[in-house]
Amino acid sequence: MTTERKDLVSVGVLWAVLTALGEWAVLTTNLAPTLASKQGEETDKAIELLFIYSVPVMAVVLAVLIYTLVRWRVSEPSEDGPPIADHRGFSRAWFWISVALATLVFLHPGLTGIFAMAQEEEIDLIVELDGVQWHWDVAFPEQGVTMENPAELVLPVGTTIRFDITSSDVIHAFWVPAFRLKQDAIPGQMNSLTITLLENGDFADDDGFRLQCAELCGTGHARMFLPVRVVEQDEFDDWLANAGGPASMDGMDMTESTEIDMTEDEDMDMTEDTQMDMGEDGDMDMTEDTQMDMTEDSDEG
Repeated sequence: MTTERKDLVSVGVLWAVLTALGEWAVLTTNLAPTLASKQGEETDKAIELLFIYSVPVMAVVLAVLIYTLVRWRVSEPSEDGPPIADHRGFSRAWFWISVALATLVFLHPGLTGIFAMAQEEEIDLIVELDGVQWHWDVAFPEQGVTMENPAELVLPVGTTIRFDITSSDVIHAFWVPAFRLKQDAIPGQMNSLTITLLENGDFADDDGFRLQCAELCGTGHARMFLPVRVVEQDEFDDWLANAGGPASMDGMDMTESTEIDMTEDEDMDMTEDTQMDMGEDGDMDMTEDTQMDMTEDSDEG
């Protein structure tokens, strides 16, 4: 066996060992946050596949580098070594293997992952989120509940939720580590993100359950997060009932620009049946007996 062949065999053996160790590390090590969504499963699969594909490539580079450093090390070279000619077979193999890997990644998990995550599902709940420096306002439009800067966001497990995301000032970003997906919150634009929740979780026990702004938005960016709790449907219903209830109308606000124009020939005649009730909330309550009679022959005194 020639010296060159011995070197190639040695590099090949070292590559196989490094590849085996790398693949073992990828398949047995999980440093990702808790996974709690169906769409997140596709994301995790894609990341794992990319690691699996990249390990052999990284192992080739390390094998050649390590073997070269050990095999041809010289403490004090007296002269330059002989010029090294290009190995056309190796160069061509490297090129076509790279093309094949890139094509494989494009097809899977690229296209397959996009199609899997784009599948339409029946929406069980709509949640509107408005990013504001530096907190999140939450609304459940179908239930008529609106919460400004709530203490937490509670969601029901086993449901498909559409998040409608926007911003009132600068660009923010929706990101819950346990859900995996991210979506920008842009002023004047509503972006939607559909997530199916599979696992219960609580920020008190796992910081992966938090709605974190993932777009630098000012001095309070790092503190712009909202604790998330994923619970059973009954517990969610109780929380929602106690959290807000249907949105109520504010009292009648007579601003400075509000005018009541009484012309010269018109009077506001409050008959004996008229009642004006100023309730505890400061609202003007015109009861059923109220009559507003605009007479034609009266003058404003």
